[in-house]
Amino acid sequence: MMKFAPPEIAGAKSKCTKCGSVYKIPLHKTFTHPLKPVFPLDFHSTTNNKFWQLQMVEVDCPECRQKTKLQLPTIAKRGEVTLFGDDSYRSTASGTVYCLSLAGGSRPLVDKICQELWSIKSKYEAERPPQSWKLHMKHIHSGSNRARHQIFNTWSKSKIENLISDLFALIQRSSSEVFSFNVSFFKSNTVSIDEVKRDCYISLVADVIHRFTSKGFSPVIHFDSEKEFKGAGPIIHEWASRVFNASQRELIYSYLSFGLPVPEPVFIEPASHPCLELADFIGFVIALGHYCRMTGTESEYATESLGPLYYSWLDKDGNYTGDRLIGFPWAEIYEKQG
Repeated sequence: MMKFAPPEIAGAKSKCTKCGSVYKIPLHKTFTHPLKPVFPLDFHSTTNNKFWQLQMVEVDCPECRQKTKLQLPTIAKRGEVTLFGDDSYRSTASGTVYCLSLAGGSRPLVDKICQELWSIKSKYEAERPPQSWKLHMKHIHSGSNRARHQIFNTWSKSKIENLISDLFALIQRSSSEVFSFNVSFFKSNTVSIDEVKRDCYISLVADVIHRFTSKGFSPVIHFDSEKEFKGAGPIIHEWASRVFNASQRELIYSYLSFGLPVPEPVFIEPASHPCLELADFIGFVIALGHYCRMTGTESEYATESLGPLYYSWLDKDGNYTGDRLIGFPWAEIYEKQG
């Protein structure tokens, strides 16, 4: 079950076609079939790009107990956006925080930021093609990991800090064009990391689907693979596929997707796209901030340096919310505790 819905649809209501009473839509009602568009056998993205959107379903009215027709929201498709995501988490004696971060947007904007990131990488390793090596903060920031890395083992502290400043500047100046998003869930140590990961994943997917389909765009999401990557194609993560496909059978999915086709998110080779490298950096900064909050220390990298980001979070009372902010709203999670 999808535990958390974007606030805009959490309280959706409708009117019974039989008794006229207004009732709260049972968003978590499940169906035997997925509530996604149907494509004709001769579908072609150019010559025959029409698909059928589900318009109506039947639900039980909680007042008269009769079947009532529920009109579903639909919208015309305008295009697609391509997004790339990476995960990060930190654990302490007080609990675990799990984060998922995304970066991406329309194809022209994604191409533009790829070129800008490659330009930054060429600045620091002029003799290496920027596509031939990967920015991954766990290799750059950690002294022990850096010492074992064939590229970063020669980097000085000042070189690393200059790179990080350039990455902050790139994300800041791209904030009006590139969609950057982070979901953070804090859980006590009594909850398994697998459960936190699953809840965070489907909440991010639901939030992103709703944000873009409401404007007529289908999000195509790629995540950094968690498994050893072999071959040329994407990897299927069974837990993620199971959660996503189950969500498409819940009534809430129609209110998230507006009847638009949304491909199942795929998992690809780690850091195999520049936006995955940016998502890794965003996630690193935010996860480090969480760790410092949990341990009562000061982070060396302020989330304000990322510029405006879309943040969503689960506060200590279990409320899911979000906003576009400069800097993570730490008080929503940590200063309310105790």
